[in-house]
Amino acid sequence: MCSVRVRHRGVFVAAASALLASLGANRDASAEIVASFSVGSGTSSSLVQFDFTNGNGYLIELLHNGGVTGFDALLAFDAWLPEFTLVYKDFGFGELVAGIGILGDFEYGMGDQWPVVENYWHYWLQDSGSWEFAQVGASSRTLFDGSFDGWVFGSPQAPQVIPAPAGIFLGFGSLASLLRRRRNS
Repeated sequence: MCSVRVRHRGVFVAAASALLASLGANRDASAEIVASFSVGSGTSSSLVQFDFTNGNGYLIELLHNGGVTGFDALLAFDAWLPEFTLVYKDFGFGELVAGIGILGDFEYGMGDQWPVVENYWHYWLQDSGSWEFAQVGASSRTLFDGSFDGWVFGSPQAPQVIPAPAGIFLGFGSLASLLRRRRNS
């Protein structure tokens, strides 16, 4: 049985910060990371990048304590960020991510527009220093401290280039530390 779940709700529990053009080189002149967000709590930090066909990219850091899948991360973003929309189909054996929206950007597709079958969200992993197309679905991918996942709509190209994850984590770590101090005071 196939069911469609559209999820868009949330309590904003973390501050959003702009991470504009200072993030470095991009896939093409029109591509750029236009916003970043940090959500959750925990001792581990994972990044997820989303690239839309108009060139807009977004980064979301998930703070967690392990035991989180790539699909759990999407559900968390949907629950915690009012700017995030998730549409997926549950096939009983796994979920197909059909639509993602962030701020004013939204892309939906299931690879079914012949002859253009790229109209779907391509899932990428960057565990070894370069992007690799995921060989498992997001619900089978366990995130770890320092993991970096990417979602690209409508193109078989890897996510746009941004600075090395270590530099990003330092920036996000500082932001997360500041946010924690603010919440605790």
